[in-house]
Amino acid sequence: MTDDTATPATKSPDDTLVYIVDDDEGVRQSLAALLLARGYTVRAFDGGETFLAQAALDQPGCVLLDLRMEGLSGLQVFQELSQRHSALKTVFLSAHGELSSAVAAVKQGAVDWLEKPCNETTLMAAVEKASTLSQAHARQTQRLQQLRERWNALSPRQQEVARLVATGISSKEVARALAQRDPDRPIDPRTVDTHRSAIFLKLDIRSSHELGKLVEELGLAADPPSRFS
Repeated sequence: MTDDTATPATKSPDDTLVYIVDDDEGVRQSLAALLLARGYTVRAFDGGETFLAQAALDQPGCVLLDLRMEGLSGLQVFQELSQRHSALKTVFLSAHGELSSAVAAVKQGAVDWLEKPCNETTLMAAVEKASTLSQAHARQTQRLQQLRERWNALSPRQQEVARLVATGISSKEVARALAQRDPDRPIDPRTVDTHRSAIFLKLDIRSSHELGKLVEELGLAADPPSRFS
């Protein structure tokens, strides 16, 4: 299978790559010409196997993906992208009579589906939407990775304290909760305050509220401990 690569003189504003995956050469050429004229960088493939092997799946971009192809079908390629947690966002291209499959794909997370031959205005709107969503997803993924790196820089004890501080309880209550969990390792409120300062510094946050949002985003939120008298 072939990889038809072309790069325009000027790239799109967000520099998002658009992949065309379709076994119809005429469709690939017409879509590529349209997208190149609009300033996009385009890579075209005539099959899903080559696309999956050669595309930068971890980078933001849009995929115009034919539903029915020889070899891997569009749905199989889409499912593989999902399994690999690809940053790419998919717009399906469907022929007449494939409406049910196209709608099912959108329900599984595809951005949109277009019936061939594609209306130019509708196509460009779908590409722009997919590109925007992909860029946003990539930024969020990068942000979460940075947060995880900061969290992993905390010591195990600091992580334990951070989960409790994130619930909004006082240093005194944090100390009591930790003592109840591990009587052999008591901790006083002043030590909790010291940990709190170090946690805020390492995570680059300024409040327990920010900490609460951070641990929730990372899926680390703990249930608030029982209040002590």
